[in-house]
Amino acid sequence: MPFTIILVSLDALVIAVALIGAYFFRFGLLPMPPGIGQPPFEPYLYPVPVVIVLWLIILKALGLYGRRRRNFGWDTIFALLGAVLLGLVFLGAVGFVYRGFSYSRLVLAIAGTFAFLGFCVARAAAVQVRARLLRKGVGAKRTLVVGTSVAANELCRRLLAGPASDYYLVGVIPTGEGEPEEGCKVLGGLEDFFDVVSREKVAVVFFGGDVPDQVLLDLVLECDLKGVEVRILPSALELMASKIHADEALGVPVFALRQFRLTGFNRFLKRAVDVVFAGFLLVAFSPLWAVMALIIKLTSPGPVLYRQDRVGQDGRPFELLKFRSMRQDAEAETGPVFAQANDERVTLFGRFLRRTSLDEIPQLFNVLKGDMSVVGPRPERPYFVEKFASDVPRYVERHKVKSGMTGWAQVNGLRGNTSIAQRVEYDLYYIENWSLLFDLKVILRTLAQVISGKGQ
Repeated sequence: MPFTIILVSLDALVIAVALIGAYFFRFGLLPMPPGIGQPPFEPYLYPVPVVIVLWLIILKALGLYGRRRRNFGWDTIFALLGAVLLGLVFLGAVGFVYRGFSYSRLVLAIAGTFAFLGFCVARAAAVQVRARLLRKGVGAKRTLVVGTSVAANELCRRLLAGPASDYYLVGVIPTGEGEPEEGCKVLGGLEDFFDVVSREKVAVVFFGGDVPDQVLLDLVLECDLKGVEVRILPSALELMASKIHADEALGVPVFALRQFRLTGFNRFLKRAVDVVFAGFLLVAFSPLWAVMALIIKLTSPGPVLYRQDRVGQDGRPFELLKFRSMRQDAEAETGPVFAQANDERVTLFGRFLRRTSLDEIPQLFNVLKGDMSVVGPRPERPYFVEKFASDVPRYVERHKVKSGMTGWAQVNGLRGNTSIAQRVEYDLYYIENWSLLFDLKVILRTLAQVISGKGQ
């Protein structure tokens, strides 16, 4: 609640500064048309409190004060942009109907721009300050994990190494059936539970699925009496947290697996967007692609395009296209291997292509052909697929959808010679939570990485 109050206060301040600043920017810095004087300031000042309330209501309606928006990322930026546009539309409509004073539309547009930038800056700063405080335990709920199941250890790992959250891990009480996560402080055994809760001033307890049922029941009831929040980590969650959601059957709470979303009309819609997007890029930037092909041909012997067998949807093989960025026959001696940083096999122009991900452009033809999508799990070679399928749990589930030119794992830094298990986790999250907005977010983050040179 205090953080929400801070956000509301910052947003109110941003709106006020944006509205007042827009007036002085427009009529103080920009040139005025001949014969038109500066309008009075008061008509722009009086509506400010009403506009603040209106915009705060829109921000609230779009969930920008909910728990999901306590991190600053692309989702929040999109939501803030939507809130600003909605506010501008509403204010523009009011200004059109109201005839008591003629408000400048340019002032409104400038105010919207200032508000959006201010919202983003204020949110980013507030989130950063809050994250630093949370890492020190300030404002976070002191949290105890009971159990050493896979889910319990995974929670401990994320609380220790992941981004700052509302939970500050004080330690763990093992059940004796497994080893606690490395780096996690062991505070005692089950018999010491209430002493630990009292001594460490625990506010929240997470129970793993390996806690015996009767012990769990007794501890949960006692926690309820003492005002300690309880969270349960069912063993089913060891499958994958993002795949499970709460449901009910005739009033009885149950857990249900999320349904695969890319079926029927959704699949048709994604395919239509892929075709339009790929076709537009190929045609609009065809001179650039031709220049790149010519440079490859002139600077390195061998073909312009590099063709490689990959595994796509439902395990079907296809031939992936790339602009060649390595010397010809680069794997003649080594066989299939992942590219490394500063790989000596990469040509001079190839380094630029790989750093900007422009070597992937010919895959737009793969998209038009239907072998790939613009966004999806990156395809691997048959050699690696066979290896990973036996070594990495749920790896084959990546092939439920078409492979992508870019993916959720890649924009989160998991490319090249990185953890396959982590890539699978991100890929499955994308598959289970797909939407066109999700695809747009991945594309925009990919473009940002290409522009910044972090595409390699």
